[in-house]
Amino acid sequence: MDSNDAKLQQAHIIPRILAERGVQGVAEALDTNLENGLDEEHLHCRRQASTLSLTLAPTPGFFIRILKACNDCTVWLLFLAAGLSIFFGINGMTDGLLYGFITISVIIVIVVLNMSGKQQPSKMPRKAIIVRRGGHEKEVSSSDVLVGDIVPLERGRLIPADGLFFTLGESLKLELDDGSTIDANKPFLFYGAKVTGGSGGMLVTSVGTDTTFGQLMTQVTQTPGMTPLPVELDKVNNILHVAGLLIPILILFVLFLRLKLGDEDVKSKLPQLRVKPIHIVDAINRLFVNSNGRFTTLIATLTMSLIGVKGGMPYVISCGIDYWQKKMLSKKAFADQKPLAWLTMGSVSTICIDKAAWLPLNQPAVGKDSKETSKAIEGLKTAGVNIILVSEDKESGLEAIALESDGLVIEGENCRNYSDHEERMTKVNNITLMESCTPFDKLLLVQCLKKKGNRVAMVGGKTNEIPALKEADVGLVMESYSSEMAIESSEIIIRDGNFSFLVTIIRCGRCTYENIRKYIQFQLSMTIAGLLIPTITTISFGYSPISIIQLPWANFVSTFLGGLALMTEPPTDKLMEKLPLRQTEPLITKAMWRNLVSQALYQTAISVFFQSKGQTILGISKKVSETIIFNSFVLCQVFNIVNARELEKKNVFRGIHRNPWIWVAVCVILVLQVAFIEIAHILIGNGILNWVEWLICLIIGMSLLATDWATKWTSECIVDWFSHMGTMHWHDTISSLRI
Repeated sequence: MDSNDAKLQQAHIIPRILAERGVQGVAEALDTNLENGLDEEHLHCRRQASTLSLTLAPTPGFFIRILKACNDCTVWLLFLAAGLSIFFGINGMTDGLLYGFITISVIIVIVVLNMSGKQQPSKMPRKAIIVRRGGHEKEVSSSDVLVGDIVPLERGRLIPADGLFFTLGESLKLELDDGSTIDANKPFLFYGAKVTGGSGGMLVTSVGTDTTFGQLMTQVTQTPGMTPLPVELDKVNNILHVAGLLIPILILFVLFLRLKLGDEDVKSKLPQLRVKPIHIVDAINRLFVNSNGRFTTLIATLTMSLIGVKGGMPYVISCGIDYWQKKMLSKKAFADQKPLAWLTMGSVSTICIDKAAWLPLNQPAVGKDSKETSKAIEGLKTAGVNIILVSEDKESGLEAIALESDGLVIEGENCRNYSDHEERMTKVNNITLMESCTPFDKLLLVQCLKKKGNRVAMVGGKTNEIPALKEADVGLVMESYSSEMAIESSEIIIRDGNFSFLVTIIRCGRCTYENIRKYIQFQLSMTIAGLLIPTITTISFGYSPISIIQLPWANFVSTFLGGLALMTEPPTDKLMEKLPLRQTEPLITKAMWRNLVSQALYQTAISVFFQSKGQTILGISKKVSETIIFNSFVLCQVFNIVNARELEKKNVFRGIHRNPWIWVAVCVILVLQVAFIEIAHILIGNGILNWVEWLICLIIGMSLLATDWATKWTSECIVDWFSHMGTMHWHDTISSLRI
């Protein structure tokens, strides 16, 4: 039966049988009965893979999410470090238990943040399909619907396949239909539509990829995967993880060579290096345990290098996306299934809008008063975004709007039938209206635009537009004017708003993406400095001035408070005057690398210098010196928040009054830092600072502002010099040609 059914469908003879013998003749050809349905004894002959899965996978359970959050080599190495610390602590090492429990606490925080930062898409509930088989009705899944099945239809049910309506005296109304009635005279039903009125029976003639919709979906070339931002973030995290793993190996290698192969170093600040070991076991023991039975600072440094690369980046970014979605969009649109769709909208260069979506977006202005629409279109043009209107009909009203843009008006058949592929690709960027187009024409349009390097958003709503919505980089639908399946297949769902609301969505995406860049520069400069300082000081002086407790404190407090402040930076007036981001443009630009490297090197250099000469210059104790270094590191992050506000401009204070959260973050970090130093002095005997030493820390932190300004000024001078030299060379070339 499988091969016979396929031949019937492929030969397109069902319409001919229908015309000659009616639905009963089609049922006989498919070996089924309109009253009783298929014979259940022969179902195994008909079964085939017929699933068209458009729904997202169900949300994983709590424990599955924990396992996924822990599926990280750095987390497992921290588990190992914590276990060893606790084991040795139980066996007599006085600080082993402390290090172990601190590390476990850090692991718990990291796992919780990873779980919170990863958005879990939800699966929209789908009703079971009711079929009649062997004279009895039963519920089956959509993948179990077979050719020849009889499906009772009533209000609220989805059409599970392509088929024929056959109930005499009855009729159906479908969602988003043109107002015509499905009855015995017009019996064709297509997969995905929803019944909004009436009742009757359906004979299934095609399932799965053999349906009209399924054949269209096979033309979709976009494969599901990660959006550009997660890919870029994964690259950054992978680099940091590799660095976090290589640094401990480097420290062990250098110290082991100094210990095993070198001569006795009586002046070494690392006591274990002052006497040459007897054998290799003695060398390893000295690297990990000192003469008092306590862990060496090497162990703390190794653990800190792993902790330093783990932060709350996904969590802070998720909070920023949610903040701007609620603030700018006022719950008029949402993207619960794919929150990162907002960011993709910020880099969209072309928006294709179907007539069914265009009319709801322009109800106040409907082909009467289109001033607001024209203003919105002009705003999108300024932002480098093109608008293409598509319609299944010939539209004089839309044509008038399209002609205002001096673009190309074309019919779908003409675009589809271009004999030369290059001719279609040449004209596709100039199209402003495609009329009389089929669902395949819409899909073809989106594919051609993407091949030309455009990032495309598709605004639709019908079930037959799902392939185009899937093919586009972002699919948008109007909730009140879209089919259930179209809503489920889209990234962004617009609940209310007019055409200008698309400008707001793009503005929201660009603002969020720009703020993510600011936050990443801030986070990376702190992370790199937090890796370099313990590494260099441990290799050079035998210990790190920043302890295993202090580094996580500085990391998490600065990351969350400072990161959240940067993620709430309001959009600038010139944000919508920039062109969309190119697909090849990296998340971390050259200017960002310039800034974060200079800031990280400054923090590292000042910390290493102070550890080397600070005690001598200021006449202070070792504990006070270490506290000054740690406090200066935290204050550097405070001023680094301000630096990160401007990635390219020298004036980092411009518009700072517009974001009160910057001031809140700075004040809260300072208050918490004062409290931390006081409590650490009382509980574990860390150094306490007087007002002069606090002033020194403040000057060190504020100097980061000057470092950032000098770096950008130097970069501008270099660029201007090369530009001037290039201009002079061009003039000399022109002069020589004239001669």
